[in-house]
Amino acid sequence: MSNFEYTPDQLAAINSQSNMVITACPGSGKTTVISQKIKNNVEDLPYYKGVIAITFTIKASRELKSRCKKGGKDTKASFFGTIDQFCLSEIIYPFWANVLCRKKSEFECLKYAELPQSLLEKLTIIPYLQKEPSSCSYDELVDDFIIMFDSGFVMLEYLGTIANYILKNSLACIRYIKARYTEVYIDEYQDSSEVQHNLFLNLMELGLIGVAVGDVQQSIYAWRGSDPAYISQLTEQPDIFEHHIVNINHRCHPSITNYANRLFDSNCALLEADEIRVYRKEYNGSHIEVSAKLNSLIDNALRTGKASSYGQIGILVRNNVSLEYLSRGLSMPFRIFDEDLLAKRNTKVCNIFAHLLRFRFDASYRINDVVEYLESSVFKSKCDLQMVRSLIAPVGDKSHEELASAIAETTELLLEISISDSDKVLIEAICLDNQALKHYQLLNENEVQVMTLHKSKGLEFEVVFHLDLYDWVHPKRKFIQGCYDVVYDNWEQELNLHFVGITRAINYCVLITSTNRINSQHQIKNANPSQFLSMPGLGGLHR
Repeated sequence: MSNFEYTPDQLAAINSQSNMVITACPGSGKTTVISQKIKNNVEDLPYYKGVIAITFTIKASRELKSRCKKGGKDTKASFFGTIDQFCLSEIIYPFWANVLCRKKSEFECLKYAELPQSLLEKLTIIPYLQKEPSSCSYDELVDDFIIMFDSGFVMLEYLGTIANYILKNSLACIRYIKARYTEVYIDEYQDSSEVQHNLFLNLMELGLIGVAVGDVQQSIYAWRGSDPAYISQLTEQPDIFEHHIVNINHRCHPSITNYANRLFDSNCALLEADEIRVYRKEYNGSHIEVSAKLNSLIDNALRTGKASSYGQIGILVRNNVSLEYLSRGLSMPFRIFDEDLLAKRNTKVCNIFAHLLRFRFDASYRINDVVEYLESSVFKSKCDLQMVRSLIAPVGDKSHEELASAIAETTELLLEISISDSDKVLIEAICLDNQALKHYQLLNENEVQVMTLHKSKGLEFEVVFHLDLYDWVHPKRKFIQGCYDVVYDNWEQELNLHFVGITRAINYCVLITSTNRINSQHQIKNANPSQFLSMPGLGGLHR
């Protein structure tokens, strides 16, 4: 998205000072638009004010913050992070104790499944876990919340419920948010849940300008409770929200855009394309044979100039079974994007762990970046920055064997607490696992990028190999005993996921299937092509 002129639609969104919804197709430059809009609006703010910029992933947050700071720009007191990070650092950690009439103390954020058994035995929350968190009011669960707080925990599944209650009932929190922030941006709004949607509206009620950015066709997280209906609700209120449509795909070759658009409209108009760059390939065998074929396909892509490096090649799969077989079958350097265990736990301690690991392994992430994070998200009062730097600096020179204990000790000194045994075990495991450490290293242009379709959201590659295009797998089907009808798990979400995968490709997209597949029990099954390959309107749009 560099070296291009803003379109009229982009400029209109950047220059508006109103509440707005920006619906943006893949490759439309939404991050460029958001970052420019934030830079413009922060420029005239005093140092103690900023904006809230909420993204779906930590990686997306880093990218947005980096763009906003490009050219030496000062983002002032702005927050960049995920919605869970915002709820914890800006609302729950500083204000929940007061709402509960408790003395302020440290507590850890864990999923229900990770809570200690001794604590679970005291809770009555179990029946509510069968419901969406949004269907349970704070008052219904407050007794359990008090038990958890007194035990030093907060449950990840209910961060939004707790944050919304505090935002409505804590005068101190209300004053803080109004004094510090002027706008709230939420990216990937189509993947918002009801509690996240309500948080956005509650922040606007405090006088913040609201900017929601998303695309219904890229909604892929319904299984997490997200619903694209919430962004649609915003666009249906023109008296409150301006609607800016940014729908020119600057990323993909026109033939890729044509193929992707026809998934949703078999008769949509086609862009002029000089050649077809969507390929379909079917191989005899299963994942094992496909992995072997990929080696020659990737070598050919580099040899013929379709991709400039291994790092510009993405292999996208539907599930973890394929990741397992790819890890065995690929002969070139590759990087698998699996679960970031620190991001998953998402506690104050684990977030400091992650920043210290980045400082150790990412040459572009410097000590001042760690200090800036601590000032904005951890320390709520002035601290001795020289002392903080002196604590952090030695981490940068530690060997893998020394690193875990150094990070744990540094974190304890920074927070002035004793960290839990479970956190110590976790950081030790990560520091001795080269695959896990890759989460905190710069991307290597000499490694092919391998990930699930869900993980690919927001990324782009010169060449994409889209695997797992099998019936039963993608689109995922439900097995119902005694029923012979075709029943999909969620056709719309699966189609959106296919669309996301295709539109990660800049120059070439290769759709791959095979005559056999390996299921989650590692059994080889006969395979039929995905229903996505026989959709109307795709004829003549692939080779």
